[in-house]
Amino acid sequence: MVLLDRSTLMVVFAVTTLTMLVLFYFDTYRKSRAPFAGWWCIAVASFFFAAVFYFLAEVQGVGWSGSAGNGVMVLGSGCVWAGTRSVAGRRVRPWLLGIPALAAVAIDAAVRYTEHARIGNIALLALMGTAVGLASVELWRERAHSWHLVRSLAVATAFCAAYYLSRMAGLALLGPADPLFQVLFGTGVTLLMAIVLLVVVSSSITSLNYARRTEDLQELASRDGLTGLLNRGEFMHQAQRRLRANVAAGISTAVVMADLDRFKAVNDRFGHDAGDGVIRAFADACRSVARSGDLVGRYGGEEFSLLLEGADAEEGVRIADRINAALAEYRVLPGGAGAPTASFGVVDTRDRTAGLQRLLREADRALYEAKAAGRNKAVIGFAAAGDAAEQRR
Repeated sequence: MVLLDRSTLMVVFAVTTLTMLVLFYFDTYRKSRAPFAGWWCIAVASFFFAAVFYFLAEVQGVGWSGSAGNGVMVLGSGCVWAGTRSVAGRRVRPWLLGIPALAAVAIDAAVRYTEHARIGNIALLALMGTAVGLASVELWRERAHSWHLVRSLAVATAFCAAYYLSRMAGLALLGPADPLFQVLFGTGVTLLMAIVLLVVVSSSITSLNYARRTEDLQELASRDGLTGLLNRGEFMHQAQRRLRANVAAGISTAVVMADLDRFKAVNDRFGHDAGDGVIRAFADACRSVARSGDLVGRYGGEEFSLLLEGADAEEGVRIADRINAALAEYRVLPGGAGAPTASFGVVDTRDRTAGLQRLLREADRALYEAKAAGRNKAVIGFAAAGDAAEQRR
């Protein structure tokens, strides 16, 4: 059996990290520009430069290279932690990553040529293990949200953190020359662990990046580009499913059709940018009033649709009035122009046989009655086609 020396292992590690960095950058990061992928690029680049520094210290005898390698390794571990925080959308302060890296350099430089030289490696392992362990903690915090996407990454970082901290304990208790330490934590084993970690994490982040991009594309496909509300197709899909479930459970549901008043006149007088501003303002007003279980979609042009869960028609009118009140707060038109308003048609599911299409038609009829009655109001229509011809306000 041929054992590779330390310098050869460093070269292998450097080539592996450089290859992985190039592949990951072009195949993953450039396609998404996701922050967590960017942090992983920096981490892999740090591990590559650390291997270069260690090689210089081992082969060329460059005194400062070993300490610099320790600092860059800790920096790379910190970038792993930063990447996992960004996965969950948590804030990262980049300057914090420099503190442990500088500490690793300072400690190693202070003890490298003394009888306590291994303290530098103990500090290195403690800082790396802590950073990677914190990365695992960040991922475990995502169990309730995207655990299926980060599970393998969480396990890999937890295992790596445990190994580094175990190596630190072995170095402190046994010493680098102890045969048991060499078997469990020798240079070859440690570099092998680092390579395995790189492969697993790169694979996991690539999968996570692909999943996030797929989710983003699905989100874009279901949202209206101007307002961010559900588009017509997605609203119909979700509302149909929600309505069936509510009817089966005996939950009252209101369906609302809304249309911005005199919208064509706004476009003709102030231009399409002002018209788009009014549409966005109405969407924001709906979001500010709608409850967590409600659905809001842009039905087409200046027309919107809402499904209000647990509400009857009278409650739907109150919500429509609150939307108009919120819309009046948006100053989106030039000075002197009146605040934009909307008209609403409201129906509910008192007729349990009424499907979504019938409810939308009845709400649309009530909407045009609101327009004919002077606009800027909500009118309650029939609960469903064929009901008694009695209009409730």
